[in-house]
Parts: sequence; C-alpha cells; structure tokens
Amino acid sequence: MKNQRKIRPNLTNYDVIEILERELREAEKRIFKKTILAVSAGVVCLILFITIFVRSNSTIIRDYAAEAMRKSFEAERAVHIIDEAAGTHFLEQAKERN
Repeated sequence: MKNQRKIRPNLTNYDVIEILERELREAEKRIFKKTILAVSAGVVCLILFITIFVRSNSTIIRDYAAEAMRKSFEAERAVHIIDEAAGTHFLEQAKERN
C-alpha cells in the first residue's frame, strides 16, 4: 500500500474509505493485468497446440488424400470398363445430355 498523503493520528471514516477505495482500485488494476496475461497465454498455447497437431498429422492427411484420389480413379476406370463391356454407353449419353 502506498501512502500518498500522511495519515493523521485521528482517522475519520472518510479517510478510511478513501484509503480502501484507493487500495481497491490498485487491486482491480492488478487483477485486470493478470487476467489479460492469463487469457493471452491461453490463446498462445491454443495456437501452438493447433500448429503442432496439424504439422504432426499433415503426412497422415496427405496419405489419406492420395489414397482417396487413387481409389476414385480406379472407380472411374471400373465404371468405364463396365460401360464399355455392357455396350450401353451410359457415360457418353450422360455427357451429351449436359
């Protein structure tokens, strides 16, 4: 507690209230600074966690994407083979309609 003025030996209620209000304002400032620091630290930790998580799983995600593309090309090739074998030419008819 910082005394900005000398405390008189005979304190009045007004003096006590003034001192308490000043201390409360200082305490509020300290609490506000600590809260801002805690929230900022939380945001930084969250960003760090997301960054590390994405970087560690990027190879797995890339492998899944490559596998999905390969399977889609195989499926498209199989549809073409079935369409040619059946002689229906549904794919060509569908392209002509659009």
